[in-house]
Amino acid sequence: MKKIATLLLILVSMTCAAQEPSWLDTLDAAVKTDFRRIEASLGHLHTGIEGIRSIVSPVGEGDPIRWAQSLPGVTTGADGTTAMYVRGGGSGNNLFTLDGVPVYGYSHILGLTTLVPTDVIESAELSKGGFDGDESNFTASHLRVVTRNPDGDHNWSIALNNFLLSAGVEGDDRIGRNYIVSARVSPLALEYLAVKGLLPGKLGGLENFGAFVGDVYGKINFRINNASYATASILASQDHYSFSMSKNSSEAMGWHNIVGIVQYHWRGDITRFDVTAAVNKYGSVQQQDKVYHGTRNELSLSSGLTEYSLQSKFNHTWDGPFSLDEGFSVRYAQFAPGQVGEQMKRTNTILATPWVQASYNVPDKISLKAVMRGNYYHNKDYLPSTKEVLSSSGRIDPEVSLAAKWTFTPHLAFEATFDRLVQYYHTLEGMPVGWSLDLIVPTVESVLPEKSLQGGAGLSGRFGDHSLSVGGFYKLMNNLVYYKYSQELFSGGLAGWAEHVELGDGRSYGLETLYELQHQDWYARASYTLSKTTRENFPSFYDGAPFHARFDRRHMLNATLQWKDISATMILQSGHWESGEAVTYDLPYMDDTFTAKYFSGVNNYHMPTVFRLDLGWQKNFTTGRLEHSVNLGVCNVTNHFNPFMLYFDADSESWKEIALLPIMPNFSWRVSF
Repeated sequence: MKKIATLLLILVSMTCAAQEPSWLDTLDAAVKTDFRRIEASLGHLHTGIEGIRSIVSPVGEGDPIRWAQSLPGVTTGADGTTAMYVRGGGSGNNLFTLDGVPVYGYSHILGLTTLVPTDVIESAELSKGGFDGDESNFTASHLRVVTRNPDGDHNWSIALNNFLLSAGVEGDDRIGRNYIVSARVSPLALEYLAVKGLLPGKLGGLENFGAFVGDVYGKINFRINNASYATASILASQDHYSFSMSKNSSEAMGWHNIVGIVQYHWRGDITRFDVTAAVNKYGSVQQQDKVYHGTRNELSLSSGLTEYSLQSKFNHTWDGPFSLDEGFSVRYAQFAPGQVGEQMKRTNTILATPWVQASYNVPDKISLKAVMRGNYYHNKDYLPSTKEVLSSSGRIDPEVSLAAKWTFTPHLAFEATFDRLVQYYHTLEGMPVGWSLDLIVPTVESVLPEKSLQGGAGLSGRFGDHSLSVGGFYKLMNNLVYYKYSQELFSGGLAGWAEHVELGDGRSYGLETLYELQHQDWYARASYTLSKTTRENFPSFYDGAPFHARFDRRHMLNATLQWKDISATMILQSGHWESGEAVTYDLPYMDDTFTAKYFSGVNNYHMPTVFRLDLGWQKNFTTGRLEHSVNLGVCNVTNHFNPFMLYFDADSESWKEIALLPIMPNFSWRVSF
């Protein structure tokens, strides 16, 4: 955790005058363009690119995760990161897809943003209940990001913000194929050298720092005839960081993604058909070389997930209120979690999911939806060196989703949803506080699939310029994964990760509200969540007694106000309880073990309330053939002391706190031609 804290400190130091080593700045830029109302239907919240770009983002441009974090029912993790906890689920219980294909490592620049450039995004949708048939293998929420199809108009764009340089091109190859390409790179290493030269001795003891952070996205659209077209796209991203705090200490960490997608779409008078084939490769690496207590310790740890998928969807719409959808998806995945040389066994899995969805819709009166899914999951564990099969098992799990909406007055409607969900890919979270590189592992013989059962109901209405929704939810979770030695994450202890996983239960309930106002030059939005989430029945964790879930925040309030080009955003979230192992908290570090008495018991420390106020100004203008978009922001205007995380400092053998505090300017400048 100290390395993560150090790298986040570097980012702040590169952007403004360096602070004391135990402090961090906020990294949010207020980026505002035209606002659009959020479209809501049966548990789904949808926005276009205008809504995404309007959200505060650390890198000075819109971000789908930031948009989702501003919605009711969503609790953030550490302030300033991309973690989400939706209706009591863990951060790994959320599904993030790009054009329907899962992306497993979507964090970028140490969690400050996501890896999908906003230039290529058309819309984003967050589903929290009443899920569609093609949504599977998660138990909390689905954030669906859809990229736009290039339209043939040729143009270039160049953009600059605090942490990224980007360039893009869109056009037509004159044989019926349109394309779009976007590339971004972060100049963190150059910024470090500049800060080191201008402010020597102000980087908290950091001696060397290197970084390679960037992403590339490309998509081509081919129109076959009036009824069909095909697309092919690829997304590649890289985050790699190396640094040293002294001559006897050097570390490196990183993760990467490669996602390739081919899609075919056909539209008839009654039936629509879509098919998608994709390959998804995610990997992470951790390296350490340091002298600790007189002994040199070297560690090289890597993890990987490669998934091949094929999915299809049929939609039948007749004259009248009925429609029918059916489809299937097949995923073949190869897991290599926490591999230390050849010590780690590997797991191959197959997940096949056929589904059917029936809908009945009378506009402005009633909407009904029923979904049935059937999951067949099979796993095989083997040793990569000898190909020896260690175990093999299979299972079948059904899923159900229901949704109903009754508009009983012209301005008021009642909505209800119900879901039974199953998840086969798990996330082992790192330190019990703060932000970490999480590890994705499969369901195996000793680790059952996670399950959730949830229901929600509420009222929604629109009255002129005002729209309001109020509802509640109740959720039960089973087979939640807890890694007993999470403080050892990304160490040799992961060679036998499955032996150290325990399963328990969870419960969450709460109230969610969303208000919007749109009137001429004014726009306002406020979301509020009141909730409680607990975990229990973990055998070796508090003897099975209940305790607060990670980042269980009782109150979450997000408010935005815009007048013409000026905007203000406020975030107010209650503090959350931190918990450690009962009696003592053993922290293994390389070949030694320390007892951190700071953590000792259930709910032993309460993090303070988070408050942030950001101001922004946005302006679009034209000079000749150039179109400019400029965003200027001042973050944390009140200079509030925002807690970020606690971490264990192995040098001083004590716990330290990192906080976000000073006022910080941010900017984004985009030129199109």
